[in-house]
Amino acid sequence: MGASSACFRGSPFVTTTSSYGVIEQASARTDCDGHAERIRLEGFTIVPGGYDANELAYLAERIDALLAEQAERAGGVNALAEIGEHETLRCCLAHDDAFVRLATNEQVLAVCRRLLGDYIVLTQQNGIANSPGRVHHQTACHRDLPYQHFVSSRPLAISALFCVDPFTRENGATVVLPGTHRIEHFPSDDLAKEIERSLEAPAGSFLVFDSMLFHRAGHNRSAAMRRAVNHVYALPFIGQQISMPDVLQGRYADDPALRRLFGYETKPVASVDDWWARRRARR
Repeated sequence: MGASSACFRGSPFVTTTSSYGVIEQASARTDCDGHAERIRLEGFTIVPGGYDANELAYLAERIDALLAEQAERAGGVNALAEIGEHETLRCCLAHDDAFVRLATNEQVLAVCRRLLGDYIVLTQQNGIANSPGRVHHQTACHRDLPYQHFVSSRPLAISALFCVDPFTRENGATVVLPGTHRIEHFPSDDLAKEIERSLEAPAGSFLVFDSMLFHRAGHNRSAAMRRAVNHVYALPFIGQQISMPDVLQGRYADDPALRRLFGYETKPVASVDDWWARRRARR
C-alpha cells in the first residue's frame, strides 16, 4: 500500500453504515489504519503513548531543569522573552536520551510512515511550556509548516505533540481547526471560531496531526504549568529547523534507522568531494 493510499473493501461491497450509492469505503483494519484515516479526513488524532507515571514525572522535571539552564546560559528569562524563546526548549534530544525515546515512539512512527512513506526525517523536537496566564506566540493560530498557503494531495509532514501533563480546557489544551489541512487559506474569523475544537488528552498521549492543520495553544487558566514536546516528521526534502547531525555531533550515526530519522543522510554536504564520498558510502 502506498504512503497515503486508503484501504478499500473489495467486491461485493458491504457496509454496516446506512447508505446508498456507495460502492467504495475505506477500511481501518488496525489502530494505525484508523489513526491515519482520521488525520486524512479531520487532520488530527490522539495516539496513546504507553508511558507510566514515573517516566512522565522524569520528563517534566527534565524540561523544567533544562529551561532553567537555558535561561541562565542566555542571560535570563527576560533575554529569551525578548525574542519569544522563554518557554521553548529546542532540540531536546541533544540533552537527554529520554527525549530520543519519545522521538522514536513506535506507535507514532507507524502512523507517520503510513501517511508519509518509509523515508521520514525528524525536522524538529521542541519542548513547550504553557505557563498560567501567559500569552506567547503559540497561542496564535499557525501551521507547523508556517507561511505556506498551498495544499498537497498527500501529507508533507506530520506533527506529534506529546502531552507531558494532561491537556484540559482549563490548562490550555491545543485548539485545532478540523479540515483546514485541506484548504489553502485561513478561514474567516467567524467560521474559525465556530469550528475550533479543544483537544483534551491524558498525559502520556500524543496529539498527532497533519502539520498543515491550523492550530494554536489554548490559554492556560489553571494554576499549574502545562508541558509538551512537539515533533515534526517530514518528507526528506524538507529541511530541519536546527541541524540535528551538528547538535548530536555524530551520536546515533552508526544506527541505520536513527541515522536516517535524525537527518544524517539528508544534511547538505559542503563540497562536491563530500557529495562523492556520500555516494560511495551508500554503495
